[in-house]
Amino acid sequence: MNIQTDHFITGEPAFAVDRRGVVVLWNDAAEQTFGHPGADALGKKCWELMCGQDTNGNRYCFEHCPLIEMAFLHEPVHAFRTSFGTASHQQKQFSVSCVTVFDEPGDEMLLHICHPEQIPQEKSELQDQSPVRTPPDNLSQRELEVLALLAGKVKTRDIASQLSISIRTVRTHIQHLMYKLRVHKRNDAILAARRLKLI
Repeated sequence: MNIQTDHFITGEPAFAVDRRGVVVLWNDAAEQTFGHPGADALGKKCWELMCGQDTNGNRYCFEHCPLIEMAFLHEPVHAFRTSFGTASHQQKQFSVSCVTVFDEPGDEMLLHICHPEQIPQEKSELQDQSPVRTPPDNLSQRELEVLALLAGKVKTRDIASQLSISIRTVRTHIQHLMYKLRVHKRNDAILAARRLKLI
C-alpha cells in the first residue's frame, strides 16, 4: 500500500493498519506521543506495538481484532476508549475514532485517530468498581438478540437455528458484543448486560 502521510493532516496522533494488523501509517504526532519513530513503527503488528488496555488494565489489543474484521466487512467502527502503551512502557488514555479508508479492493486500511484524555483521580476510583460504566451505544440489534438468547442459556447451535444464521456468524456476534462490553467471557457479558439493563 502506497500511503502518503500528508493525505491525513491532523494534529492528533494517528496511525493506520492493513487487513493483517500491520501498521502502514504513523504520523508525526503519533511519533511524539508514543515515542516510537515512524521507521520503527511501520511494518509492526499493531497489537504488539500499541499494547492497548481497557480502563481496568485488561488487554484490549490482540491478533484477531474485531475492529479490523468489522472495518473490512464494511461495518462502521464506533469511537471507543482505551489506553495505549508508549516506548517508555507507560499507558496513556485515549478516545479513539476509526475511519476505514478504501483504496483498491484488498488494499484498505483502518485509520485510528487518538484523542488524548485526562482522567480525574476520582473518576479512576469509580471505574475500578465496575468494568462497564455506561451502556455502549454501538451494540447492533442482532447483537442484542444474540445477547438475549445467551442470557436464556440458549446454545450457540440453537441460536444459529432460531436466527437463521450460521454458527460462525453467531460466534462472530458474540465476539463483537463481548469486545464492546469490555468482557472476556460469555457469563460476564450477560452480567454486564443485566447491570446495564440491556436485557
